Amino acid sequence: MKRTLFWIGTAAATLAFAPAALMAQNSNRVATDGTGNTVSVDQVAATNAVVDIDQIGDANSMNVVQSGIDDRVTAMTDGMNLTQNIRQRGTSGNSADILSTGVANGIDLTQDGFAGGSNIASLIQMGVGNQAVIDQMAIGGINSIALTQNGNNNLADLTQNGADNSIDLTQNGNDNGAVVTQNGNGLGFALTQTGGAQIIVTQTTPGG
Repeated sequence: MKRTLFWIGTAAATLAFAPAALMAQNSNRVATDGTGNTVSVDQVAATNAVVDIDQIGDANSMNVVQSGIDDRVTAMTDGMNLTQNIRQRGTSGNSADILSTGVANGIDLTQDGFAGGSNIASLIQMGVGNQAVIDQMAIGGINSIALTQNGNNNLADLTQNGADNSIDLTQNGNDNGAVVTQNGNGLGFALTQTGGAQIIVTQTTPGG
């Protein structure tokens, strides 16, 4: 079953798509207030895929693709030229809670739970020109990422492959960069960077 929604916002609106009989399986609510905002939702064979999106501002875009059993996205966008691309795949789990404010911030999130796990991400971006690229694959367990970027021109590139991994990254100030890769199981990483810091971290367990 596929439900596609495309909306260009020029005023406040709330939309709900899919026949009533399907609302328990594929449901989405979109509210947009501003000019030139776009939302695209694609749900394929999703049992409990729920999308709840609010956009305020101008020229913001949100693209969501869900294919699985238990996918969920909650997003709040308030600003200008904000871009969020969210892809959720898998048979169990996957959840994203996103708040993005400011100007020209971008989020590219991929969650894959095909191997029997759940992915959980909670992302906050504020400021100008911040970018977050996140790729989660849960192979037999839950992965979790909490990201906060507050400032200008910060970059976070986070990858999780395995089970029960966690990343908690906070970047405050300007021009911070973090590339964190986790391969394996039971890995944890927490970091706060302030002002022009750069770090590359790879965590690996045997067999990872």
